[in-house]
Amino acid sequence: MTPDQVRSTYDEAYARRYDAAFLHTPQYGFREKTRIELFLLRMLTMQADSWLDVACGTGFFLRHGRGHPDITCAGLDLSPAMLAMAREANPGTLFVEGDFLAPRPEFEGRFALTTCMWGAYGLQESVAHVERLVERLTQWTRPGGTVFLPVFDPARFVSLQAEGRLMPEVTLRSPDGTRWSFLEPDGKLHEDVLAPPLEVMRAMFEPAFDSVELSPYPDSPGIPMAALTARGRRERTR
Repeated sequence: MTPDQVRSTYDEAYARRYDAAFLHTPQYGFREKTRIELFLLRMLTMQADSWLDVACGTGFFLRHGRGHPDITCAGLDLSPAMLAMAREANPGTLFVEGDFLAPRPEFEGRFALTTCMWGAYGLQESVAHVERLVERLTQWTRPGGTVFLPVFDPARFVSLQAEGRLMPEVTLRSPDGTRWSFLEPDGKLHEDVLAPPLEVMRAMFEPAFDSVELSPYPDSPGIPMAALTARGRRERTR
């Protein structure tokens, strides 16, 4: 999706219903997915002093995922409507409107934890753009810090389709599940979403981190995902 397509999709009406539709609903295991991610975020932020949530959306995770109550938080998002919700939910938190592929010198090496939730990376137009996002997430994480990125599991997409359990709103656009689309009841279309294989996603982080762990979420008929946690960002070499 282009930046203009993202802004058009994530408009005010969408922002108002987003949490109920994707974070709180028990349908397709979405509520359980949210619980898992909040648990992981609270563990990751328990000892952290700073956290940047990239593609922060409504600010739900920044509000509810703080394991350390005094952690300094910031959010970055492209959608003005989503950011309005985030500011309302997180008074006093820094929110910046902008493209997460663009350089942002004021963020470089600043955050103990950097996250990008709900598969926002998959809305990019190419794998090269996903690689650029990974580069930004790495740049904005301080040496020794952590990146947390829930990632799609394309192999599970294929398995769910073979088992007849794939969500009816999802259409696979490639036989290996690395491209898919999601059509919502109101006609909102997330077209040609990218899902590079898990090992490809791991490899994007490995050069810059001491360890990269992939932990699949419990089986559900919803969007199949794994938690990618890259720990120990290495010092950059010149």
